[in-house]
Amino acid sequence: MSTAATAQAKFSAGSDEVVLKPKLQSLLAETGGRWNLISSGEGLERSFKFKTFAKTWDFMTAVSLQCKLKNHHPEWSNVYNVTFIRWTTHSPKGLSTQDVELAAICDGLARDFGEIVEEQQQQGGEQSCAMRNLAGTVASGAGAECCTPKSQAPKSGASKTSA
Repeated sequence: MSTAATAQAKFSAGSDEVVLKPKLQSLLAETGGRWNLISSGEGLERSFKFKTFAKTWDFMTAVSLQCKLKNHHPEWSNVYNVTFIRWTTHSPKGLSTQDVELAAICDGLARDFGEIVEEQQQQGGEQSCAMRNLAGTVASGAGAECCTPKSQAPKSGASKTSA
């Protein structure tokens, strides 16, 4: 039984679950999409394969531009022509509107950049698992600082000057 079949989606506080659930369902592998829920239910993940590194990099660049527009970032890793992406929200923890929308955007961009679907499905889960572990290791090392608002307080030793 797959993780996607056993995981229950856990939405971040403030998310409109009534609106998000049907959008999420259309993305999930168990209902014809390509994404899987992570075991905690707090994120979506999948791998993308392209013909060349250049195509993969172009795809990642396009995704990063969408991240900038939406002010949200993935946990991701890349090895040559494969990119693994996980969307989750760290604060408040869970799946958010941004995660679901950006996953759908990734699917569209992958089509635009010529994602190789047949070969990716034939290669099995081995490479995807390695990529997932790489992204997870890097994400855990980043700590909570990636999503925590930076303090506006002056640094110690800094002096305030009045105008």
